[in-house]
Amino acid sequence: MDNDIVRMLYEGAVAVTQGRKAVAQELLMKVIEFDEQNEQAWLWLSGAVDDPSDQQIALENVIALNPNNRYAQDGLRVLAQNVSATSSVAMPSGEWVPPPPISEDVSELHCWQCNASVYSVAEYCWQCHTPIHSCKNCAFANEIQCKELQGLTNDMLQNGRNQCPWWRAPSA
Repeated sequence: MDNDIVRMLYEGAVAVTQGRKAVAQELLMKVIEFDEQNEQAWLWLSGAVDDPSDQQIALENVIALNPNNRYAQDGLRVLAQNVSATSSVAMPSGEWVPPPPISEDVSELHCWQCNASVYSVAEYCWQCHTPIHSCKNCAFANEIQCKELQGLTNDMLQNGRNQCPWWRAPSA
């Protein structure tokens, strides 16, 4: 590992522990720009951001790199508990019925990996070649019950092609 990357990772981790989150974010994002497979940088970044969705993304990236990372597993568990404890939306009783599938009309999406603008009919992102018909691009990306019904209970399983029956209306 390059000495500059090691130094930035160390300084970013120290900044997190000292509560200097803006500095930490800047340093850790630089590390990730150089090495997006840096498990430690993603883990420390989860502590440098305040938004729970940003924390979740960082922790999911750690899990994608190392599914056995206990710190990331524990962090995701805490986030899930906090969301369920603070949720003011009442869960409907009975069987979950998904909304109707999106139409065959071409719509603009954003790649979940690199945030490039892509069309809903594209199979892969033109910029980073990530599958577009994945649950992370789906109209039901935040619908947990949809993922559970498909057996897509972790980040790695959601990276492939979306087989969700609600992704598209069936062709006539």
